[in-house]
Amino acid sequence: MSTATVAQHPARCPDCGAPIRVGDRVARANAFAEWQHAACPPTKFDVDPATVCPDCFTVRATTGACACP
Repeated sequence: MSTATVAQHPARCPDCGAPIRVGDRVARANAFAEWQHAACPPTKFDVDPATVCPDCFTVRATTGACACP
């Protein structure tokens, strides 16, 4: 990907689908590619691997509980 720059116009990121707002860091692979976030923002579906139980592969609750018997 090319060097990142600052968005001057609102758009929609083709990679994550989130809106690109004026002032966001954006980049594109070449002059013919669409602008996209330089680093897409996290979504509610992004999971921290440290919170996943290695035995049952569920995301642990805030109490540390998982689905293991």
